[in-house]
Amino acid sequence: MDIISKFAETGVAAINLRTLAAFVPILDERKVEIEKIERKTFVYDDKRSTRNELDVYYPLNSTLTKDEKTPILFFVYGGGYNSGSKEFPEPFSMGYRALGSFFAQHGFITIIPDYRLTPEVKFPASSEDIRDAVNWVCANVDVIGVPSIPAPDVDAIFIMGHSAGDVHTKMLSLYPPVSSTVNPRFKGVIWSGGSWFMVDEKKRFKMEVPTMQYIGSQEQQKEREPRALWNALSDEQIKDHPDILLVRAEREPDWLLLSWEEIIPDIEKRRGEAPQMIIGKGHNHISPNWALCSGQGEEWGEEVVKWMKVRIN
Repeated sequence: MDIISKFAETGVAAINLRTLAAFVPILDERKVEIEKIERKTFVYDDKRSTRNELDVYYPLNSTLTKDEKTPILFFVYGGGYNSGSKEFPEPFSMGYRALGSFFAQHGFITIIPDYRLTPEVKFPASSEDIRDAVNWVCANVDVIGVPSIPAPDVDAIFIMGHSAGDVHTKMLSLYPPVSSTVNPRFKGVIWSGGSWFMVDEKKRFKMEVPTMQYIGSQEQQKEREPRALWNALSDEQIKDHPDILLVRAEREPDWLLLSWEEIIPDIEKRRGEAPQMIIGKGHNHISPNWALCSGQGEEWGEEVVKWMKVRIN
């Protein structure tokens, strides 16, 4: 984290590879400990030949739900809508391996699915892929289960998205054509480092090309952005929406800080109380996920675990 704190820039392009490179030697030193967590890969959609797999990380000791089963956390990675993978190529392959291991070490079956990207697909296909992964797991608990731990608890599923993955996760729970087809009711959603709105009427920023390729024209962005979807929900739908935890890094880019300023009052207005929040101290947009299992900067992840554990008993 000392290296990360010296980066003056906060823009994603400026700090992305530098941040990953800073964590590579740290995670490599801990590789043996990280890989003690068993990982299996499954195909969740056999109608497609690519980007249709998910990785499952198994705890050595489960955090038990009230039904004496093992809770589940889905993690949806980002990548600007047009990139990203559940496993990066070398020398960065330990990144999401460490994230999956971290939450498994805290007792949660942790699942990281791949999903299709733009320009191959457009809204809401990425969220539909994530939905399909969730539904497949719910229908195949006997397939993904292992004898060493209690069975997966499909009534205790959480989902966390980061950056573009955060937006896909928001759309998964806020866009009725998709949310109504998710098999379980999530115990909680963790929105981390993603946009709340796409179109800034004050013209303080503008969306990049991959966002427009995926979400659509400016008019479509206004209709499809998470803020618009939230405001379009009925009072009953808002009441039924899973608990929300907001997470962001302390040193996010300006556009994301603007989203943070608006999402908090928007949620409070509809739900009658402000959402719970976690700010990753010292982190930039990229570093929180890569800090997990590194022995430094993990506090935000530990707080997420505490928040989830409250909701499974």
